[in-house]
Amino acid sequence: MTRTITWLALPAILALGACRAKEQGSGEAAQAAMTATAESLPPVVAQAVALAKALEANPMAADSVLAANGMTRAGLDSLMYTIAADSALSAAYTKALQ
Repeated sequence: MTRTITWLALPAILALGACRAKEQGSGEAAQAAMTATAESLPPVVAQAVALAKALEANPMAADSVLAANGMTRAGLDSLMYTIAADSALSAAYTKALQ
């Protein structure tokens, strides 16, 4: 039963990966866009976006990722509440993660 579920889920996982790769485009273009976006973001949002991407890339090492960025779980909560309380920061954060 477990093998059946695994084999049925595999094509869906591969398809999602292919879609995500298409969305990202070429590596150089994506990197240039990300650099331009990071430069135009408020510092609080840029920090939150960098943390979000690092945590998404390695969720099992969340505490290590936070510590490497000089942040604690409570600090991350505070950062996210700050962004959520300001509609402009919230919109910038949402746009940067898309």
